[in-house]
Amino acid sequence: VAAREMIFQPKQFLTSKPFVLTFAVYFGTYAVANLSELALDANKVTDDERRKQLKVSAASVANISLLAWRDAIFAQDAAASGAVKPKTPMRSLGLFAVRDASTMYATFYVAPNCADFLIKEHGVERNTAELGCALAIPMVTQIITAPVHIHAMDYFNKPNATMAERIGAIKSEFSTVSFARGLRILPAFGIGSFSNNKFRELFIRQTDEEKLLQRRVTAFIETRITRRQAA
Repeated sequence: VAAREMIFQPKQFLTSKPFVLTFAVYFGTYAVANLSELALDANKVTDDERRKQLKVSAASVANISLLAWRDAIFAQDAAASGAVKPKTPMRSLGLFAVRDASTMYATFYVAPNCADFLIKEHGVERNTAELGCALAIPMVTQIITAPVHIHAMDYFNKPNATMAERIGAIKSEFSTVSFARGLRILPAFGIGSFSNNKFRELFIRQTDEEKLLQRRVTAFIETRITRRQAA
């Protein structure tokens, strides 16, 4: 249905609530990730491991907050028609946070480290290693986090269900949810992550100083800081 609407009614699709919310989530996540790189350069943080950890932390806070906000809205919309829309329970919000933190860790930390390992230890071509890890690792993570997602939604919809019912829901929905979330993550944090890295390399970290957008912005920030200190 969504694919048909995207092709034949693009305006309606692009202005729909699900698309706008999802776009806001991923745009915000990558914006924070890129701004964290800028802040690290401005503060002259050069240790690669430290940079990755700080970047993951910044992106995780942004992504978890945005996705928790989006999923809370989706969960409320999925409530029974005509009923008073309840607030999303803290357990569901906490489970959403665990799910999203796992995806961020896989995308911004595990995937780059695995790519580096393949390049250094097995001589895999850089783009092949980076693309392969960027596509595979976030998708595989969805298999691990699918039960967390299912339980979060199940608890929201059926807060008084028994343990047997919870386990039954996970078993019945696991394959569908893990497959669907894997497909959803593929363009967002698979292709999206690889493309964002290449964008940064092209406009931020290439050897041509005249085209280094980040270097210019960093220099501007440093100049402002120096002037403020001098004043």
